[in-house]
Amino acid sequence: MHQEAEMIHNDLLQESFVIRRNLEISSINPSVYQQQQEQSYLATIEKFHHSLKELSDYLSPAHIDDSLPLAIRHILVRWRSRIPELNLQMELPTDWTPESLYTLRVVLMALEELLQIILSNISGRLSIFVSLKPRGNFNELMVQLTDLNKSKQTYISNLTEVAYLRHAFNFLTGGKCFYQHNHNAEIWYFRWRHLHKDLNI
Repeated sequence: MHQEAEMIHNDLLQESFVIRRNLEISSINPSVYQQQQEQSYLATIEKFHHSLKELSDYLSPAHIDDSLPLAIRHILVRWRSRIPELNLQMELPTDWTPESLYTLRVVLMALEELLQIILSNISGRLSIFVSLKPRGNFNELMVQLTDLNKSKQTYISNLTEVAYLRHAFNFLTGGKCFYQHNHNAEIWYFRWRHLHKDLNI
């Protein structure tokens, strides 16, 4: 939320101020650089629209009312478009039993935060594999991070931010978040008990 507030302050509010000032200037003297200004307005409005869409998706993830796999796919596709060189793969089921929206929001925010931590702290060639599976009485989101630069392995499990993420997920879902190391891979598991949709908060 702090990051989103900073983004609003540094991007959206600044851009809206620039748009307003330019419109004020053009209304006073409409003949000065009018064509160039119109192109500038269009570019700024397009950036403004994109930023608002990103913020909207963060606050209320796309497809959250439809299906958790669809919502996860949307998040991963968005990350892939941001970082085309990222080797990002997924294994998501086509059918998923409806769950509490509260739980779904926590799971999606945990995934977003984990990806943000990974991509902010590890440079180099990365491979990320994400899977979602029902396992008896609980569901499991697995994120496998493979550092393809084997000579310099970096584990995000040593970071304080990840410890906070683990504790927050465990507390908010009553589930369990943990990790394992396997050669040059770090595997993160988010597990939570299946709660029916009628338990929405």
